[in-house]
Amino acid sequence: CQPCVRSRFRLRSAGPGRLTDAGSRPTMAAMGDYQKVWREFERNEVTHSAAHYLLAVAAFGKSGRDPRAVDIARTLDVSRAAVSLQIRALRDNGLVDVADDHRIHLTRTGADLVARIASKREVVRLFLVDVLGVDPETAERDACKIEHLISEQSSAALVHFISCLRADETALDELARRVRAL
Repeated sequence: CQPCVRSRFRLRSAGPGRLTDAGSRPTMAAMGDYQKVWREFERNEVTHSAAHYLLAVAAFGKSGRDPRAVDIARTLDVSRAAVSLQIRALRDNGLVDVADDHRIHLTRTGADLVARIASKREVVRLFLVDVLGVDPETAERDACKIEHLISEQSSAALVHFISCLRADETALDELARRVRAL
């Protein structure tokens, strides 16, 4: 993996194909067909908000008890009514079930989605901290934001990249040093 760090991931200075004009505004070439990309976000499996509800249900499940709506409301600092609306939507989409005792648990589909979201968050967090040198608190917040935007393919590529670097700690240290020096 060391060759991939040295060849494929070299940082280059902006040249003729740079992404900004002289005034640091994005060029049309850099923006591409941004409207299509922007619309793709609307096709995510769940919204950023819904993902947090699912993550909250999962966290309670890991602690050994399925939450009630009031537990989720307290955890996310939202109203009980907001939780009811979101849980209904998640249930209608097959991501959670609500038992007769009003306890909420993830379906298999919901659990799979939570695992993918959590995995994306963790790989982005690791990249920000280990490679770019971002402080852990900022990296956690930014990873939370990015996890809903990054594709499965890009997430998998980051996993591969970080694994490759971790296989050679010297390469990781050298890349991190170079990035931080920019």
